[in-house]
Amino acid sequence: MWTAALLAIGIDGAAMPASDVFPGVEDFRLQKIHRAAGESEWPFVAESGTLLCALILRKPAVYFVPEVGGAPGRAFVIDNDITKMAFANIGMTDVLEPYDNFEQLLKRLIPYVTMGKRLCNQPPGTSVSGSEL
Repeated sequence: MWTAALLAIGIDGAAMPASDVFPGVEDFRLQKIHRAAGESEWPFVAESGTLLCALILRKPAVYFVPEVGGAPGRAFVIDNDITKMAFANIGMTDVLEPYDNFEQLLKRLIPYVTMGKRLCNQPPGTSVSGSEL
């Protein structure tokens, strides 16, 4: 029964590495980012942080971890899908700058989601230091 259910949604357990389902720390790729001077479309409250990406069910999952007071905060899912983002980030209300509507929010986030997905093209464990991506 489980095999039929997994195959119906496109998951073949024998062909998928476990790290694509439940990534470990070594499966993430990282990139430090920070707000540029005078940047008006920076979407985050924190002035800097880290983009993270890992493959989950063979699809890139992108996170922003804000750096607050020199220490990393909790990972915040960023995605082009507002519903997915809202569900994954329930209770996290202090990560994004205020926005007027979803269009404005997406305009601010899409460059970072795109950068995060490009980060997933790098080998697992990669740490990008600058704006190479």
